[in-house]
Amino acid sequence: MNKAVSILDHLGAIFQEVSQAVTSENRSRSLESEHNAKGDKVKWFDLAADEAVCRYLKKRFPCSVVLLSEEGSPRQFGPGQPQFTMVLDPVDGSDNFGRQMAPAGVAIALIPQSVPISIETIQFAFVGDLTTGRTCVAERGQGASCHGRRIRTSSVSTPEKAIISCELNHFTVQPPLASILAGARGVRALGCASGAIAMVASGSLDAHLDLRNRLTPENFLAPSLILTEAGGTITDSAGNRIAEINSLTDRHSVIAAGTPELHSALVQQLKGDSECT
Repeated sequence: MNKAVSILDHLGAIFQEVSQAVTSENRSRSLESEHNAKGDKVKWFDLAADEAVCRYLKKRFPCSVVLLSEEGSPRQFGPGQPQFTMVLDPVDGSDNFGRQMAPAGVAIALIPQSVPISIETIQFAFVGDLTTGRTCVAERGQGASCHGRRIRTSSVSTPEKAIISCELNHFTVQPPLASILAGARGVRALGCASGAIAMVASGSLDAHLDLRNRLTPENFLAPSLILTEAGGTITDSAGNRIAEINSLTDRHSVIAAGTPELHSALVQQLKGDSECT
């Protein structure tokens, strides 16, 4: 078995450990009162998921890694010089998961330790839905797959024919975006960035918009590689490349689309949109 397959298999095993931890824990356990670095309240299943990942990295993962997660400070697992930085979102869509709604998932991105963290430097990516068990993976230059089946984005090229997901929490919709949503074939608000971007990668959705400047890197790094390996495009809200990541507390807006034509049309229609609050 080559190294790439081995690492992706380990990421899948981590997902299974997290799934078991968050479904077998006592659901009557009260929510934790502390907050993470982003200021969000930490829920019991966030902590259970993070702990499950740490146990796996300590005992079974084949490479030394530095773990970056919203639930704690950077932590190294394995001896010697770390080979990868692992950016983890243990439960993306935690509000969904807390109410037993889909999607809610685990997102893992592996970046070589010797390079900056950015969308362009991710080597391996995994996104798994805790509510359905659906998993998507990618290795840079090798394509993307869901449950072992190669995936490609849809061929939709205009907003009028697109099924678009758009995050709306804490958000005032400005006229250019309102026009896009009103004219689209369909609109969804899913509450889970990693799941939504993975759906764009597989062609279930045609585009995903999050223009709130609230999205943090662990939400979009892993699915961004899956998307681009499946033929899609992801940028900031102005259509520019997303800058290198300095901290998981950095806030971003993103536009993800299945085709360059759809992405360009969305960017052009959004130009002139004032910053949303």
